[in-house]
Amino acid sequence: MFNRPTHPATSFRLASCILRLLVTGYWLLTTGFLTACAFDPETVLMETGLITPTPTPDPFFHYRAALQPWARGDVETVGPLPSYHISATLDETGQTLQGVAQVIVPAPGPEVVFRLYPNLPNYGGASRITTVRVNNSPADVTSLADRAAIRLPLPAATTALITIDLAFVIEVSGQRGLDEANYTLFGWDGPILTLPGFYPTLAVHQGSEWTLDSPPAHGDVLYNEAALYQLDLTLPRDLVVVASGVTLNVIDNPNGSRTWQIVGGPLRDMTVIAGPFQAVSENAAGATVTSYYLPGHEAAARIVLAHATASLRLYSDTFGLYPYTELDVVEAPLNFRGMEYSGLVLIGEDLYGGDQHEVAAVSTRDRLAFLVAHEVAHQWWYGVVGNNPYQHPWLDEGLTEYSAFDYYRSVFGENEAQRLMTARWLIPFDSAAGMVDGIVDRPAAAFDPASYELLVYAKAALFFNALREQLGEAMYRQVLQTYYLENRYKIVTPQTFLVTAQRVSGQNLNPLAEEWLR
Repeated sequence: MFNRPTHPATSFRLASCILRLLVTGYWLLTTGFLTACAFDPETVLMETGLITPTPTPDPFFHYRAALQPWARGDVETVGPLPSYHISATLDETGQTLQGVAQVIVPAPGPEVVFRLYPNLPNYGGASRITTVRVNNSPADVTSLADRAAIRLPLPAATTALITIDLAFVIEVSGQRGLDEANYTLFGWDGPILTLPGFYPTLAVHQGSEWTLDSPPAHGDVLYNEAALYQLDLTLPRDLVVVASGVTLNVIDNPNGSRTWQIVGGPLRDMTVIAGPFQAVSENAAGATVTSYYLPGHEAAARIVLAHATASLRLYSDTFGLYPYTELDVVEAPLNFRGMEYSGLVLIGEDLYGGDQHEVAAVSTRDRLAFLVAHEVAHQWWYGVVGNNPYQHPWLDEGLTEYSAFDYYRSVFGENEAQRLMTARWLIPFDSAAGMVDGIVDRPAAAFDPASYELLVYAKAALFFNALREQLGEAMYRQVLQTYYLENRYKIVTPQTFLVTAQRVSGQNLNPLAEEWLR
């Protein structure tokens, strides 16, 4: 007797086979009798429960470790996705990062273009590709966009899946002296090493063009398709590595270095920051939230952690569930600013201070609250739902900015939320009315730093507030939830948002968009 019922079709096939063997006199050993039947003996043994099938290895096993249980199927459902396996080592001088990136590209066209972000003026680094191989054959490349990209023609017989191996060398000496108005980080700043976009990254192909914009200093730099990542990063042992995704293993090497094995996906980027960090953690919305800080700054780090966990819970309830198992918030040399990456938020070191009384000051507490709430919202509006930050920066920045209004209303109350709206958006916008071009939906390069702050952040936030007032609370929330659910890991346009809002609400929103955005 079997412990589990046999499928009726299997029972019929097995009975028929036995009957045929009995009639013809072939009562053989198990192997012989199954071989005499016109079907696979292993299949029959598995179906009848006599043997247990060997499970097929899960090719996405490691990536699922970075996703919450409900989201682990996303690796397949949003695919096929590009995948990166990056190995990189910092040399003994600490100034050069050498590495190899193996990139598997699904459904390639006649060519592939990689961005070399360190060569952009914003980063002030230097990236050089030393060798390239396509499906293990040598390949030539052409430099593009003032050395900030390379074009790789593909063979005519390219299959639906190609493997590209690129060896690279990067200078990471740092660039803060170039321009203090440039809030991006790349390379060393004091004891902290920051590496956004350090690897050769597939450019986004839209329409018939590759997106190779050189963003202005006040704009965001990274613009990537979601992808799967494995990273083996070897750095000095005294550095604590914080990165997008999750750390699976840490290996201490005989030469005093340490290799961090990191994995994640689908991610918008794989960014690393390393330094002499300490950490405090808490669980929220199914994820582990960790606040990393420099020695002596624990008081501020705990305030950051409180706001990060509270905003993660609120946005998961309001917009849709956060898909990753970790969110890291890190003290970084960004003055009073913040910056977002996939699963990783940087908060300016000047807000941490070194004195508990300074951290407790009202202005510092308020800045920390807003900045953390803003940057955590970017996990939804940038990280999961992507958009072109060069052509339509308001789409993620405006919605992220206005998300902080929800946070203030939930945590501090309606009066504080209204105070935020008045002081941060209404007064600056009203004061500048008539003095700046009021068009919101235009490229980042069309703004100067002041108008970028005023329109991409403040006026765009006021657009979302006007949308909420027109739709009502429940419908506005339904629009955002639908927009998030339908566009997870995709790249959207303003039209995507407006069409979704009109479809869900049943209202004509073109007049509102004309008034606030165009």
